[in-house]
Amino acid sequence: MSNNKSHDGILVPVIVRLCIDYVNEYGLDSEGIYRISCPKTRLDELEKMANEYGWVNFKEVNEAAGLLKRFLRQLPEHILTDQYFDEFDKISALCTCDYNHPCSCNTVEMLPYVFLHAQNVVLMSSKNKMNVPALGVLLQAILNLPRNTVRIFLLNASNLLNTSNIKVDYLFEDVILKK
Repeated sequence: MSNNKSHDGILVPVIVRLCIDYVNEYGLDSEGIYRISCPKTRLDELEKMANEYGWVNFKEVNEAAGLLKRFLRQLPEHILTDQYFDEFDKISALCTCDYNHPCSCNTVEMLPYVFLHAQNVVLMSSKNKMNVPALGVLLQAILNLPRNTVRIFLLNASNLLNTSNIKVDYLFEDVILKK
């Protein structure tokens, strides 16, 4: 799938933005979002459409979720790049934070759209059944990241999941998801 930049200059591929926007608008309350897949033939059609036209027309949320998962799996290099992968793995191994609360581990700003979106999915977990552990397992497999690294990104992307009064510097607190 093409790596075309979005119309507003944000350095996130158009297809990632389209998928996330669609799931945010229509699928946050869908049970099993990111667990239930659409047919492979439909994903192939959507990928072809994205490659040829730079745009897709989703019929249901599992198509958008599935295409996002496919795009992330097909990235030509690891999403953290070799430069950052070892650093994040070491940081996450040293982090002794509570699994249910954000931690104050220092990390660099990366992956805001994916993890801010993931937080929105978790906020609707009472309906979609995708809590932090469930979504974490999927992101771990999709992004090929260690569990602790995914947990740190997921819990520290923004203050959306902070249920305590602990002051934490969030990874993407200045990022606003734009349509």
